[in-house]
Amino acid sequence: MNRPHVTATAALVVALTAGLTGCTTPFGSDDPSTSQTTTPTPASPSTPADSGRGRQLSEQEATAALPTRPTGAKNVAAQSAPEGRATDPAECLDILRAGPEGDALRQVRVAHAERTWSTQDPATSYSFEIDSYSRPVGPALLDRSGAAMSSCSTFSLTGEDSAGHFDLRVIAEPRTVPTIGEQNYGARLITFDQVDGKSVRVYMDYIVVRAGHNLVAVTSVHRDEDRGRDELETHAEEILQDLQDSA
Repeated sequence: MNRPHVTATAALVVALTAGLTGCTTPFGSDDPSTSQTTTPTPASPSTPADSGRGRQLSEQEATAALPTRPTGAKNVAAQSAPEGRATDPAECLDILRAGPEGDALRQVRVAHAERTWSTQDPATSYSFEIDSYSRPVGPALLDRSGAAMSSCSTFSLTGEDSAGHFDLRVIAEPRTVPTIGEQNYGARLITFDQVDGKSVRVYMDYIVVRAGHNLVAVTSVHRDEDRGRDELETHAEEILQDLQDSA
C-alpha cells in the first residue's frame, strides 16, 4: 500500500517510540559508518542509580532537561500510538523496544517528557524523549534490542494508525555509539516512500541511553544516507549533563 511519504515515515517513528515513550510524527504537517556490532555499548560505572542523572525524575525535571527548540524550527505535535503493531520476524519488536521488557517497564513509568521539531534546511525531524521509572531500568531492554539485530536486518512492520493500515518494509543497521551513560544503543532504520512516483529511502537514526531510573532517546529522521550521528551524541550527552547539574 503506497502512502504519502510523511504518513509512511510517521508510522515508522511512532512505532519506534510507542514501545516506551510518547509518539511523534516526523517532518510534521509542513512536509518538510555501519558497525557489525549487534550488542549495546556498556559504559564505565557511573553515579548510583538513585542519585545524579540516574535519580527518579518528576515530569517537571524531565521536561527541564530537554533541548530548547532552535529559532526557525517548527514544533511537531505528538500523535496517538498505533494499534496492533506486529513485526515479521516477531522478535524484531525488541528493536522497537516494544517486546516483553518494554511491556514491563511501561507498568512502572512515572514521568515522560518529549520535544520534537522539524527543520527544512536540511529537511529533518528531531525527537528528544526522557522517561523515568520507579525502579532502575537495568540492562535487559537494550541487550534485547541489540541481540535482535542478528535476525532483523530486514523486517516488516504492520499496524493501524490515524491514517489507516500501514505495512512497511524496514532495514535495520546497528550503529556504534561512544560511551554515554551506564549503557547505550544506537541504530539506523530505513524505510521506503513514494515521492513524485519514485521510491526514496528515509533514514531514522537514534540513540537510546540508560542511566539509573531513566532512559533518554534522541532521534533524527532525514533522507541523507551519509548523515553522521555526532549531533545526536552531543544532544544525549547534554541531556545527561543537565540532569546531573540539576540534581
